[in-house]
Amino acid sequence: MGCSVLTTRPLQMMSDALAALRAAKEVQADTLAPELYRQANEWYLQAQREYKFKNFYLAKIYIQKARGVAERAEIEALLNCGDRMTQAVANEFPQSQEEPVYEKDPLRRRPEKSKHSADYP
Repeated sequence: MGCSVLTTRPLQMMSDALAALRAAKEVQADTLAPELYRQANEWYLQAQREYKFKNFYLAKIYIQKARGVAERAEIEALLNCGDRMTQAVANEFPQSQEEPVYEKDPLRRRPEKSKHSADYP
């Protein structure tokens, strides 16, 4: 169906949809609007699968659906007296912990302390 030569990678769209899912989770959409939240997760997983197969055209379609449904789930949860709970969402969707470049690259060294720094004897 889709061809990676004719369609660009939907990286920004994937990021936006994931942000919409996080926002929905933050207002407890998984309990206050469970059907919409479940649908949004399913569309997002479909998009990830198509992205892995480099079928970017279908991935874009699925990711648009995921974002739209996630935003509807967020609104539905807010209308049902949802409250934002940022710490619980942070634990649910952990951010990637990038290690510094000098840890990955053996040719790069750690920055050394200057002779003029306050803790130099």
